[in-house]
Amino acid sequence: MDGERLADDEVVYRRIPAFKPWFEPPDRIATGNFKLDRQRGDLGLSVYRASVVSADELVAKPDALPNSLVASALVGDIRALRSGDDKPLQLDVIAVNDENDPGHAEIRGPTPGTLSPAASNALRNLFQQSLQPPTPSAEVP
Repeated sequence: MDGERLADDEVVYRRIPAFKPWFEPPDRIATGNFKLDRQRGDLGLSVYRASVVSADELVAKPDALPNSLVASALVGDIRALRSGDDKPLQLDVIAVNDENDPGHAEIRGPTPGTLSPAASNALRNLFQQSLQPPTPSAEVP
């Protein structure tokens, strides 16, 4: 259901292109992966529900850049994120249905359409923990 809050124990995926400026080899995700595109009018950061789409299906989607990686996080961990000065970031994760994109959801800040730099950094650090670096034979554009 569109706008439904996801359960805290649900896992979500974020697709990460495996080349600069989104990824710094051998294993560092750039914060730019966790910023909204104002020109597109993003209300939240796209993620995918692991209960609906597998990591393999996510990187095989037609809009996925070649050699993309997948990082994951628990929704409850996203909601619990705090800034560097220990203030709650007030992030939420909601379902955003799209008949052409099953399992789509968004991470949203307290004001839809904005994510603070502290939120982007905290999300990068959280998702970084689950990233599997690319295999050495992977082609990078």
